[in-house]
Parts: sequence; structure tokens; C-alpha cells
Amino acid sequence: MATTTSVPLMARRPAGARGLVWLVLRQHRTTARLALGLLAALLVELVWLRLAMTGHLDAHPGLRTACATGTGGGDCAAGLAEQGDRFRATYGDYLHYNGLLLQYLPTLTGLFVAGPMVARELENGTHRLVWAQSVTPLRWLVAKLAVPVVAVLAGVSALAAVYTWTWRAAPAALLPGQRWDHSFDMIGPAPVAGALLATALGALAGLLVKRTVPAMGAALVALGAVSWGLAGLRPRLVSPVTELSAEMPGLLRGPEDWVVERGMVTETGARIPEPYCGVGVSPGDCVSQHHAAGWYVDWHPGSHLWPLEWAEAGVGVALAAVFAGAAVWVVRRAHP
Repeated sequence: MATTTSVPLMARRPAGARGLVWLVLRQHRTTARLALGLLAALLVELVWLRLAMTGHLDAHPGLRTACATGTGGGDCAAGLAEQGDRFRATYGDYLHYNGLLLQYLPTLTGLFVAGPMVARELENGTHRLVWAQSVTPLRWLVAKLAVPVVAVLAGVSALAAVYTWTWRAAPAALLPGQRWDHSFDMIGPAPVAGALLATALGALAGLLVKRTVPAMGAALVALGAVSWGLAGLRPRLVSPVTELSAEMPGLLRGPEDWVVERGMVTETGARIPEPYCGVGVSPGDCVSQHHAAGWYVDWHPGSHLWPLEWAEAGVGVALAAVFAGAAVWVVRRAHP
């Protein structure tokens, strides 16, 4: 009677890097297929949205000039204002929700890496099967991270590029909710750097917690803390423009400008951000109350968008390298 011999999983494929990557892809092939389908659908939709918005603006040229800049006066109100409202109602939500998806995509990536990719294997003990095939824990970790890193660099980069191309078609004055300071995490290199950071942090959380759901929770809290810190650092990555005035400056400037901080400055140069003056107190009397010399406002013009984007992306990639290094250290320390 013939006998059958079971063949270890890793013996069916090379035990090298390619074999490990194949194993990871096979484990998560359903998720990969869904992600590819969603990526293709989003790219097609964003191209359609860009063409639809530019078509509407081309049909009503005043929307790009008079209404968008606020200089049109009666010419805008005579009929173009209605077209501006229609533009916002028709395309504003599409752009907004696509942007939100791109903004939170790094968080979803980090949760997936922390839970299903890393912690689940450690929790179920299936990692021991791979390690028993002459595969070191470090090579296992590298293979685990290689798949999401390549996916981030390819998929998120393509999605961020096409979304940025679509977003730039909409004048900021027509869609004030899509101003660059509101859309910062959705455009340019920021989503890509954020996804790389989330991947590394998710891997570290999975290695430390070793249980699927708690690891995802830990990654979510850690990503929230890091995002909060980066948002606080963002206005200072590039020096803002400072304007001094005897009168209280307004918080609203041009549609492309981002006001960061406003307050008073004393004779010695010390600052009092957003001082409390009381109800009905004039700006001059408020200055006297605080023994100040005048007012200041810090703001970023639209030309600061891309320097800020690349500066924050650099910080994000540096943090990703730190967390990835920490994950390597954890693996080596636990399994020398």
C-alpha cells in the first residue's frame, strides 16, 4: 500500500527571501485582492472627479476668477454664485470623503500590520513553523514588513498622486473645507510617509503585545499620539511669516493662507497668544490691559505648502526607521 509523506510548507517554496514573501502573500491573498480592486476603483473615480470638476469650471470661467478670488462683486452674484453653489453641492462631498479615506489609510495599514500580520501569528504560534524551516526570526520579520512596505510605496503613492492632482483642480475659495491646511494629511508625500510610519509602528506593537486585538488597540493609541505630535510640530517645520500691527489682525486672510497664531507682543518682544480681553473691549484697550505694544499674527502663505509637506514627510520617514529598528531589536532580543 502506497504511503504519503507530508511536505513542510516552506519546503514547497525556497526558504529564502522570495519564499518568505510568497508565504506572506499567500496568507493574505484575499486582503491583497480586495485592496487592489479598491485601489483601481478609487483611481478611476478620482480621474472622473477631476475631469468633471474641470469641465464644470471650464463651462463657467468666472468661477476660476471672480468668484474664486472674491473680487467679482456683482458679476459673481449675478449668476455665477449659483453655479458655485452647484459646484460645491455636486463635487464637494466626493472630494471630501475621498480625502478622508486617504487620510486614515495609514492608520488602517498600521492596524492590519499590528494585528493580522504580526500579532496573530505570534498568538497562534504559527510563526514557529516558519522558524523551524531554517528561517531566522529576523528574516521572518523582514519578509513580513516587505509586503506592506512595497504596497505602501506603490499603492498609496499612486493614490496620493492622483488625489493631489484632482484636489488641485478645485479653487480653495469654492471649497473652503479643502484648503491646503485642512487637506495636509491627504495630499503630496504626507500619506505615503504616514503609511510607512504606521507600518513600522504596527509591527512593533504586534511584536510587543503578541495578541491580535490588544495589539491593534495599542497601535491605534500609539498612532494617535504620534499624529497629534506631528500636527503640533507641523507649523514650525518651516518658519511662518510674522506680521506686526497696531490693530488686531483678522484670522482670515487669502484663500491660500494658513493663520497659525495670533496675539500680542510686549515692549520686550514677549508674546501673549490669544489674550482674553473681555466682551466689548476694543483692541486698543485690550493692548493697554495687557501692557503690550501691539499685535502679531503668524501665518503660512500657500507657497509654504510643499516645503511643509516634504519636511513633515522627512520626519515621518525618520520615525518609521526608528520604530523599524526597535522592532528588529525586539526580535533579536527575544529570539537571539
